[in-house]
Amino acid sequence: MFNRLTPSELKSAIVRHPLIVKPDTTVMDAIAQMSGVRTLCQTTKTVDRQLDELYLEARSSCVLVVEEEKLLGIFTERDVVRLSAQQCCFENLAIREVMIHPVVTLHESNFTDLFFTVNLLQQHRIRHLPILDDRERVVGLVTNESLRQSSRPVDLLRLRLVSEVMTSEVICATPNSSMLAIAQLMAKHRVSSIMIVQPSGSQTEPLQIPVGIITERDIVQFQALGLNLKTCLAEAVMSTPIFAVKPEDSLWLVQQIMEQRLIRRLAVTGKQGELLGIVTQTSLLQALNPLELYNLAEVLQKKSVRLEAEKIEILQTRNVELEQQVEARMMLLIAKAERERLVLAIALQIRSSLSLQTILDSTVAEVRQLLGCDIA
Repeated sequence: MFNRLTPSELKSAIVRHPLIVKPDTTVMDAIAQMSGVRTLCQTTKTVDRQLDELYLEARSSCVLVVEEEKLLGIFTERDVVRLSAQQCCFENLAIREVMIHPVVTLHESNFTDLFFTVNLLQQHRIRHLPILDDRERVVGLVTNESLRQSSRPVDLLRLRLVSEVMTSEVICATPNSSMLAIAQLMAKHRVSSIMIVQPSGSQTEPLQIPVGIITERDIVQFQALGLNLKTCLAEAVMSTPIFAVKPEDSLWLVQQIMEQRLIRRLAVTGKQGELLGIVTQTSLLQALNPLELYNLAEVLQKKSVRLEAEKIEILQTRNVELEQQVEARMMLLIAKAERERLVLAIALQIRSSLSLQTILDSTVAEVRQLLGCDIA
């Protein structure tokens, strides 16, 4: 189902040449660099388009703060959202004042096991893991997306359903919500996106129809463009249309859509197009969690035992049905044989009666001839 990755495959998950800034860099300059990489994403592609997009987006999602070749901190899209929600002024704000530190890191020499790395990201609830060499210098970083792209567990993703990993409690906003309100929602709930929905249905059964989405990356772009988040409304800048899947779809289909559309989130909708949940790149990586794999193995084992029991029950039921059918058939044959026996007995009796009558008639005729008179 899932093969152990080779060292070269693991190394391919490392995003080389991440954005690096000095501690005195302003937040506005850092945002400009992140936005600049995003622009490069949209204009510069080589043959391996998906891999280029993956690496460029990973670089655009954070900056590493380095001084004298030592990693001091990290500043991500989520931090941009957090500061935007607080309505901070980015122009003269130094990155050292808002960076996250200390930073969870991993030495490249210790990057030998995919499961360990996935657990490290999930344990610390982070999405960026800087990779260092033996002299503590930054050589790159790994993200949820780069790990998933390197592993590509096709068989495993075919077995898992969207309903098993999707997030049902989706943070939503209406199209007339301001971008400031949306940034505040993201910061409050620590989510990477807000689903824009339109109310539908009835009073007794209200529904939310997804019509767009706003992500952390959008907030970074809006800050780089100098948009006023207070006056800018979601309906004017949201990404639309929404790409969606059903709860019964496989995670393999989710991965295919994400790769084809170059997106990281899909809405999960019901029969009426109503919002049921959201599935993300992190959801796909969650399917690789060793605990998840253990749980999946238990589920598959239980399914196997249940199927075996059902098979035995079906066979037993079939045997009973066959026995009943054989017994019914035997009863029919016995009844038929009995009827035929009775018919034969009656036929023999009739034949015997006819034979006696013939003999009697012949005797009477002979007596009449001898006596020459009528015998009544």
